[in-house]
Amino acid sequence: MNLRDRQRAFASALFTGTVPEGVDPRGMAVHANNYRSQLVACLRDSYEKTALWLGDGVFDAAASRYVERHVPSSWTLDAYGESFIPFLEQAYPADDEVAELAWLDWHLRRAFSGPDADTIGVGDLAADDWDRVEIDFVPTLRFRPVRSNAVAIWRAIADGVSPPAPVAVEQGVGARVWRNGLSPQFASMTADESACLDLALTGASFGELCDYLGRTHDQERTTRIAGGCLGAWTAEGMIRGLRR
Repeated sequence: MNLRDRQRAFASALFTGTVPEGVDPRGMAVHANNYRSQLVACLRDSYEKTALWLGDGVFDAAASRYVERHVPSSWTLDAYGESFIPFLEQAYPADDEVAELAWLDWHLRRAFSGPDADTIGVGDLAADDWDRVEIDFVPTLRFRPVRSNAVAIWRAIADGVSPPAPVAVEQGVGARVWRNGLSPQFASMTADESACLDLALTGASFGELCDYLGRTHDQERTTRIAGGCLGAWTAEGMIRGLRR
């Protein structure tokens, strides 16, 4: 067996828990334990607030089950664990806040190392025909609907204060993550803002956002909500330009 084949056999044994031919089982057990421990530690680092919420023992047990089923596929451990979020959704189907905290943990870290982008200011919001204007967002922006108060829980844990009890929130609300300058940011959103951001991210024009809001709101409130969203997204460093 040449060196390449031996290395492949050793790596496969780490993943499967077997012992390659000619290897001392005691030494292999040490390597396998170190391998699993490093991956659990990687998850604990990536999902720091989630681990604090669940507690070390509960989190490590869930992380160990994940490691048993998911082999790293990237050259860097920073990329390991993205599918831990749907894994937690299945593991805690009655506790929405767990996977939503994990989503915040993961995407805030990704936002920090994401691509740079110049943004426009509120004074740059000008267009000849707003109905046809589309919004170009920064590449670090991520969005998801939420069913719990995970944003408030995450913020309390980060601030070192007692987090609120998990509760269900109004249907349709959401959370967003992005980077403003060098600082990762996150925020909760009303159902109206969530729907508008969802539409805008798929390429809907500002006029189409107003049309959507106009189905359930009068003209004055539609204008106030749409304008408020555009102003807030710009002021918070989420928009890098407008396009027609």
